[in-house]
Amino acid sequence: MLSLLSDLGSGESPVVSLLSMLPVYSIPFLFSLFILTVCNALHKGWLPSVMKRVRTLRSETELHVPHLQLAPVSPTVPVEKESQIQTQWITHSPYDSVELSVWHRVNSELEPFKSHHQRFWWSKHSGKSLAILLHAAEYPEQLQYRDLKFFATDIAPYLGISHETTQGDTPRWPSFMTDDGTPLELSWDWGTKDGPPTIRYSIEPIGLHAGFLLDPSNLLAGPAFQKQLLNSSIEMRLEWFQHFKEFFDVPDREDGFQRDIEDHNTSIFYAFDLSPTEVTAKAYFFPKTRARARGQSNLEVLTQAMQAAPHSTKNNLDAWQMFCDFSTEISLEYEMLAIDLIDPLESRLKIYFRCRETTFNSVVNIMTVGGRIKNPKLYQGLEDLKRLWDALFHAGSHTSPDQSLREVSHRTAGILYNIEFRLGEAYPVAKIYLPVRHYSNSDEAIIRALSAHFQQHQRGKYMPNYVHAMQALFSPKAMQERSGIHTYIGCAIRPNGTLRVVSYFKPGVPDFIARSQ
Repeated sequence: MLSLLSDLGSGESPVVSLLSMLPVYSIPFLFSLFILTVCNALHKGWLPSVMKRVRTLRSETELHVPHLQLAPVSPTVPVEKESQIQTQWITHSPYDSVELSVWHRVNSELEPFKSHHQRFWWSKHSGKSLAILLHAAEYPEQLQYRDLKFFATDIAPYLGISHETTQGDTPRWPSFMTDDGTPLELSWDWGTKDGPPTIRYSIEPIGLHAGFLLDPSNLLAGPAFQKQLLNSSIEMRLEWFQHFKEFFDVPDREDGFQRDIEDHNTSIFYAFDLSPTEVTAKAYFFPKTRARARGQSNLEVLTQAMQAAPHSTKNNLDAWQMFCDFSTEISLEYEMLAIDLIDPLESRLKIYFRCRETTFNSVVNIMTVGGRIKNPKLYQGLEDLKRLWDALFHAGSHTSPDQSLREVSHRTAGILYNIEFRLGEAYPVAKIYLPVRHYSNSDEAIIRALSAHFQQHQRGKYMPNYVHAMQALFSPKAMQERSGIHTYIGCAIRPNGTLRVVSYFKPGVPDFIARSQ
C-alpha cells in the first residue's frame, strides 16, 4: 500500500504511522480514525492532512510494481568486473501516480475515440508507456503534454487492430518493426555527457482492414496517416518523401499483390524524435517489393532510388560510391532506406543492412568501411565499443575479436548497421545496432551492462530514472529470466571518439496495468 505519510513532511504525530498499515475500508481502519480524532485534540494541524491523503488514496488505482535496485557501481570498476554487479528486486514498492498526471490531463481533453482499437493503444499499451518514459527523462510538463497529445490524436489511430481482439499470438498484419509484430518501438537516446535523454519512437501505420480482402497489402493506412501528419503541428519537407514513396511503390501492386509468406510485407516506417524544441520526423522505405517485381537486388534498387532523387548528381554521391565499393568485399543483406523529412540538402540518407557475421573483427571492418576510414578517434571509439560489446554479450569477460556470438537462427539475427551521409559528403558514417534480444542473457543483464558503461564514463545521472521506468513497464520475471524487451542497443561513434548510445525496446501493456486485469 502507498504510504499515507509519504508526502506529509516532518513533524507529524507518530500515531499517524499506524494508518499506513491498515486497509482503507477495514473495520480496524475506521476504529483507527476514531482514535486519531481523539488524538487530534492533542496534536492540532496534522489530521486534516492525513484525511486529505486518505481521500486521495481512495481514488488511486495504480498497483504496486517491483523496483529494480542496481548495486552501486564505482566509476573505476573495470568492464571485466561487470559480471559481479548484482541487482535486487524489491517488491511491493509504491507506483508513483505523478508519472501519469500529464497523461490523465491529456486523456480528459480528448474527443471520443473513433474505435476501441485507438483507445487500446492510448490507454492500455503504448500511450502510458510513453508517458512514463517522458516523465523519467525529466521532460517539462508542457513538453510531456505536447508529445502525449500528438501520440493520442495522430499516432494511436494508425497502429492497427487492438491486441485484445487478435486471435492467437500473431497479429493479422505482423509488422516488421518488432519480432512479435508490434507496430511500434520506443527508444531512449542517452544523449551527451551532461545532457538529458531524448525519447523517440518508430511506427508502421497499419489500417484496421490490413491483411483482409479489403486491404490485403496494408496500402490504405499510409496515405491517411500522411494526411494526418500534414494537418498536425509537425513541420516537414516532403520533396524527398514524395520521390522515394513513388519510387518504391510498385504500380498496380494491389491487383497483383502476393503476400510474402517467407518474409515480412512491410513497406514503410515513420520515426519521431521528441526534442525540446520540436518533434522531428523520419521516413523509412523498403526496396524488397520493387526488387522482387523487377528481378533486381535490393542494392540495385536502393542505388537507383538515390541516383534519381531531387538534387542528387553523379558528383555528390561519393560517400555512397565508397560504400558500394566496399560492399563487393562482404556479404550484406540490405533492409531499408531512411530520410529526414527536412530540406533534402540537409537530410541524411541512411541505408540499413544486416551482416550475419558476428565477430567483433567484422564490426571493425564495417565501421571503418573496410579500413577506408582511418580517423584515430574512430578507432578510439571502437575500443570503447568492444568493452560495451563484452559487457552486453559476454558478462564483461574479455573475448577474442575473432570469437563469434552464439548461433541464432532467426530472420533478425546477425548484426544490424546503417551507413549515413548527406549529399556532397566524401565519407559515410556507420552506426551499429547490437541485437541484445538475441545475444544477451536477460534484460536485467542488459541494464547492468549499461549501468557499468555509463558510470565508467561518469554518465550515470539518468540511470536510476531509466531503471524506475523499466520496473514500471515490465515485470521482474520477464526482466530476470530472459531477453526480448530490449531489442537493440544502438551505438554511433561521435567525431570526438565517444559513443552515442540508444536503448531500443518493445512496448507492451505496462506491468502495473497487466497486474490489475
